[in-house]
Amino acid sequence: MNEKRLLSVLEKLAADYNDSPENGVTRFAWSSTYQKALGCLKKRFAKTGIKTWVDNAGNFHALYKGQSKAPRIVIGSHLDTVKNGGKYDGTYGVVCACETLCSFYEQNYIPYRSIEFIAFAEEEGSNFGTTCLGSKLITGAFAPQDLKTLKNAKTTAWNLLKEFGLSPKKIAKEQLRPEEIFAFLEIHIEQGCKLEENKCDAGIVQAISGMLMHRITYTGKSEHAASPMQGRRDPAACFADAHKAIQEAYRQGKFPEGTSFTFGQFACKPNIANVVPGEFSFTLDFRQLEVPLLEKSWETAEEILRGCARENQIEINIEKLSFSGGCKMDDKVKNAFRQACETLNADCMDLNSGPAHDAACMARIVPSGLLFVPSKNGLSHSPFEYTEPEQLCTGARIYQKAVRILAETK
Repeated sequence: MNEKRLLSVLEKLAADYNDSPENGVTRFAWSSTYQKALGCLKKRFAKTGIKTWVDNAGNFHALYKGQSKAPRIVIGSHLDTVKNGGKYDGTYGVVCACETLCSFYEQNYIPYRSIEFIAFAEEEGSNFGTTCLGSKLITGAFAPQDLKTLKNAKTTAWNLLKEFGLSPKKIAKEQLRPEEIFAFLEIHIEQGCKLEENKCDAGIVQAISGMLMHRITYTGKSEHAASPMQGRRDPAACFADAHKAIQEAYRQGKFPEGTSFTFGQFACKPNIANVVPGEFSFTLDFRQLEVPLLEKSWETAEEILRGCARENQIEINIEKLSFSGGCKMDDKVKNAFRQACETLNADCMDLNSGPAHDAACMARIVPSGLLFVPSKNGLSHSPFEYTEPEQLCTGARIYQKAVRILAETK
């Protein structure tokens, strides 16, 4: 493995393919900047003669042929970011997977199994609020036709893909066939502090939490700010009541243990200082390792949300944006990570992942595994996201070794 090149490519993607160079990294899927970043990957693989292509969901692929026609290994992560995110989240996994194949080529190593690289699109959900969309589309977890109803303030997902030069109607024919894949491996920075606190080189993920996100819209009556308080139908006030009620329900133990929830992406219409808004919308994100408990958490929250709407004489609309995760990682992939750590004399520990990843979508159809490296202060989705170069290189070596172990498994 060329560690200097790995770090250089990681820095180049952050510096040259970034819509917010003065404030972290912003690289939304299906943007012109994203397309240029795919071009950078294509050039990297072109030097090796490795075949590359982009599917109609915008996922970038490369295929390194092995000796046999046995089910292949799939490796990769995502190249998109949140707005003003960091340079490592997702991109580190893409660069590690790319470097793995380029190193194999330079070593003249031909594995028993072929290895497919995928840089997944729209993992972060920055365009439409639906996470892991690229991996969901290619695994059949999200119907291509539903892209027509997935929209933001400007367009639908279907139209955005077409503007990007893709043909979303062809996605169904490009979906992965589970019987042709032996295992999927992803490496990612930890979005937490456990590895840093325990001074561990790597974390072998045992399970990925389920994530369920909805957009809630409260609609009332827009009035002048001088209107009487009595009789107002203020959706912002309804939101405030709901937020407080859900927090109080959590403190009273009405949600299953281990549940996390987050209110976000607020929008007020009209957003004017001296006008009572007529509409207030927000997202509500729930996380829980066990899917049945995740669903129970949402049922509790939905009851509160609807109850507050009734009390405030406010109309409510609930839109399900995203569901992912809630799965265990495969034993053979975890064992390969563990064996790689032992071979390289690296310290590792078992842990779970709160955030969802493409590995969660892949795990629904093929054996999958996820490896973490430390992140300073547990920061992620932040311009201050940082992992020591030595830790990045150690993780990449472990990852490459595990890929090789599985690629030679017969």
